[in-house]
Amino acid sequence: MKSLKVKLVSQFAHLAPKDEFSKLNESLTEETRHWLDSFPNALELYLQAIHKYKHGIFSRNLLDDLRLSLELLLKNVFKNEKSLENQLGHVGSFVSEAGGSKEFSNMFSKLIDYYAKYQNTYIKHDDAVVEEEIEFVFEISSSFMRHIIRLHAKSPSF
Repeated sequence: MKSLKVKLVSQFAHLAPKDEFSKLNESLTEETRHWLDSFPNALELYLQAIHKYKHGIFSRNLLDDLRLSLELLLKNVFKNEKSLENQLGHVGSFVSEAGGSKEFSNMFSKLIDYYAKYQNTYIKHDDAVVEEEIEFVFEISSSFMRHIIRLHAKSPSF
């Protein structure tokens, strides 16, 4: 049944009613897409995640696309090849140097740390997606990316 749905969505998605599955915060995803224009590798994965979400397919893959999109964004901003988990120190310094308060910098780093642990537990090393959590993870991924890009635009020298 799932293979039939995948085939139908991939060949006839243009015929589906707009936003039939979408419950996402549309303004957040549109704004994030706009901010990701300067980061084509991250944008491509983000758009794939949106497509999968809107058509209700590949829940595990769409969350992994979001994780990798965030990771690629951080690699680009920090000019390194580190995994998401190994970017936490850079994230905290980056937010602080961009004018973020100590508390906000710590909170942002800790949230990304929890995000990475969640992804590793439920997505990357297992296929244990909790359907009710997909929308939240999608939107927090978008918020992370949007904020990082905004800070980068303010001080691209990091």
